[in-house]
Amino acid sequence: MVEIDMNKENEEDFSDPPGYVDDITDDALVPDVIHQKPVIEEFEDNCVFITGIPLVGADRLGRLQSVLKKVLEKLDPAVKLYLPPSAEGGTLGVLFTEWSDSKSAQFAVKSLDGYAFDKSHTFTAHLFTEMKKLTAPADDWKTPEKQPYTDVGDLWWWMQHDRCRDQFAILHDKNGVPTVGVFTNMKGNEPELAGDLDKAERANWTETVFTWSPHGSYLSTIHKRGIILWGGPEYARAHRFAHDNVQYIDFSPCETFLVTYAAPEETEKWWDCEKDSLRIWDVRTGELKKSFSTFELTGRTQLPTWPFFKWSFDEKYFACLKAPEKDKLEKEKKIDGISVFEAETFELYQKRAVTIEHIKHFEWAPNATTLAYYSECTDAVPAEFGLLQVPSMQRLRSARVHNVADAQLFWQKCGKRLAFYTMRYNKKAYRDTGDIKYVGGCTYHIDIFEIDKKDVSLMNLPLTEPFIHFDWDPEGDKFCVLVGNTAKATPQVYKIEPNSHAPKLVSKLDPGVHFNEVQFAPKGGWLAILAKVSSGGNVYFIDTSLAEAKRTNVIEHPLFNKGYWDPTGRYFVTCSTLGGRSGADLGYRIYSFQGRELCRKNLDRLAQFKWRPRPPVKLSEQKQKEIKKNLKKIAARFIKQDDDEKCRASQEVIEKRRKIMAAFDVIRNRNLEYLASIREARIELRNGVDTDAEPNEDEFVDEEITIALSTSKTMAPLSEEDERD
Repeated sequence: MVEIDMNKENEEDFSDPPGYVDDITDDALVPDVIHQKPVIEEFEDNCVFITGIPLVGADRLGRLQSVLKKVLEKLDPAVKLYLPPSAEGGTLGVLFTEWSDSKSAQFAVKSLDGYAFDKSHTFTAHLFTEMKKLTAPADDWKTPEKQPYTDVGDLWWWMQHDRCRDQFAILHDKNGVPTVGVFTNMKGNEPELAGDLDKAERANWTETVFTWSPHGSYLSTIHKRGIILWGGPEYARAHRFAHDNVQYIDFSPCETFLVTYAAPEETEKWWDCEKDSLRIWDVRTGELKKSFSTFELTGRTQLPTWPFFKWSFDEKYFACLKAPEKDKLEKEKKIDGISVFEAETFELYQKRAVTIEHIKHFEWAPNATTLAYYSECTDAVPAEFGLLQVPSMQRLRSARVHNVADAQLFWQKCGKRLAFYTMRYNKKAYRDTGDIKYVGGCTYHIDIFEIDKKDVSLMNLPLTEPFIHFDWDPEGDKFCVLVGNTAKATPQVYKIEPNSHAPKLVSKLDPGVHFNEVQFAPKGGWLAILAKVSSGGNVYFIDTSLAEAKRTNVIEHPLFNKGYWDPTGRYFVTCSTLGGRSGADLGYRIYSFQGRELCRKNLDRLAQFKWRPRPPVKLSEQKQKEIKKNLKKIAARFIKQDDDEKCRASQEVIEKRRKIMAAFDVIRNRNLEYLASIREARIELRNGVDTDAEPNEDEFVDEEITIALSTSKTMAPLSEEDERD
């Protein structure tokens, strides 16, 4: 006992002195772990808020509570209920419930939302965490005032051109100022401004870039304070969407919605996240429909790709990859699902994401609410390619492939087929740096799902050379795959025949150097093979409508970095823009679909070239068949108009030359009169010699010169003396 007291006397005292105030906060002391401190929000995931509860008095409160408990205990016996009382002791029409865990709470929301409690009462259920996101209106909030309708005119006025001219827009420097101009493509002539000079071309029209809406109705420009849409013959301002420091925009397929994104501002606490960096607007009304947090959707403060949301063809759904979850050690797991949202409510469909392990990429079908997805392989699980039907979430078909190192998806525009490319390895090893090394070489394959066949048939095409690029004929049964390497790339055209188990090779075209992309024309039939960002800059134009694909022309545009078909497939443009290889002459060149150059334009600091899209065809099938039947007659009329236009253009050139010659004759005659007026003075100065007099022909001496047109060597005959010698 004595020894213990002695140790206590020698023990150092670490207690704070009287009156000491600790001014160091936990945020500053342990910022890396303070955000992991348990908070009440963790338990709010287990709570569900239910409305639609019957309004009863205090005398019937117990009876109602027992009935509600019987209904809810069928889902989870451990559920807890709380009915907030009114001032009179009755109910308020709402119910708070607490469940054993978050999964039980989510299941309860799915089960109770829309549940008919009796003939007069239907439940509406929401997670309490979702209810907390509802923010109170600002103190200075006022009822929005009615805005007058802005009539910008016919949004499709440009489609009514009597010659069916297409338009395009460019962004370049004009007199040192960034300028956006909208032009009409004139076949064989210089493009013309598509409107008045001060309206179709404007300096500083956008602060970064511009884009067309999917149907070509609007030209959208980006500004520091938001987005502006322009439309009509005079390019008037149609709508404005306020979003400070907006960076990216994207339209839904039918132009109903506009998606904008602005990077979140930096905060003192790195775990803080913004709430509305991603916004969805109604294009027609300008109303903000929904805001999303980038951090909540992706688990990061920056978007991994753009466009982030992918829309179904009918705009009923939009989807993105689910945010990766974390394990107990706060390590990020692989993404394991797709979040599908309903465009009507902008809520997650069925309140949960679709689970697909290790999903890497997905794409909507062009004409159906079907998702094609690709999930990566692991050492134990093969890669999976599949088709998921929405909203039933039924898998139509899937294929599993082992040892996949790389893969890409390609939908046919008509939606009949889906192709996926795979690079498969034999064995892989890891270098000291952690990089993967493939041992034993790789093989390359194209697998094709035929959606329109029963049970979605699958065919495989092994490639003999490394894969470079792929594209479908939009409406036909052919496709082109580019194989090889930068030194020798070969385009191969295949055809899918009925009742065949593999595509048939139709044509193996001549190889080229640095080819890296293939593009079918929007209406099919014609194909362009591009060698972008290369010193040669070649483009092959190929007619695939024949039994055997035939090359019609080869053009050269050194160092071009972009190439586009126009919406009709009649013209093709190559562009050298900012961001390409240094030393390129910036500008664009327009060609016919057969590869004949029609226009060449050099521009200072060309940044963008975009064809104006066309809206979908609204004609009936019968009307389209009628037009195709009379196509030769219609084509003859257009050919005559083209010829007349060429003659008119030639006549304009002749008239211009005549005007120049007439102006020259005026100046010449004036000078001749002046020379005649000083003729005597000039003769006197030259001692009587008239230099303007006609020469005397008698003074000329005729001299003939003979020139041998050809010569030949012949042996001279020998004399008798020479022969004797």
